[in-house]
Amino acid sequence: MDKKLKLVFFVGYHNSGKTTLIEQVAKRLTEMGYKVAYLKHDPKGHALTDKEGSDTHRLFQILPKVCIVSPGRITLYERTDEELEDLVQRYFSDFDFVLLEGWKSIKGYKRVSLSPELEGFPAYKKSLQEVLSYLFSEEEL
Repeated sequence: MDKKLKLVFFVGYHNSGKTTLIEQVAKRLTEMGYKVAYLKHDPKGHALTDKEGSDTHRLFQILPKVCIVSPGRITLYERTDEELEDLVQRYFSDFDFVLLEGWKSIKGYKRVSLSPELEGFPAYKKSLQEVLSYLFSEEEL
């Protein structure tokens, strides 16, 4: 396996099937022995896991980093002005693939599109095997 980290952006409009396809790709890559990470773009901040007024919510208003530790999961909130590439390198450099959902405006990386209006490999008319072949190709759209 090539240990070079591959970033793959999955772009599409709401309810276009991004998460479903990412789940399929992640499962297949994992079965193939690759270490896979997932990052979801949440530009509107809807992915809060703690309630307003809770301890972690209140503390994140004044501290630069707050982490919630739960059985089988941690959620890290950290204030940063780092570019996405720097964040990925800092937190996910030991992975083979990082599957990123969203970030429609970022160019220069592999992009899998689930909406015909958006630039990228047209996954909306391809099989899972064709999407996987694109991930391993040198081609970038």
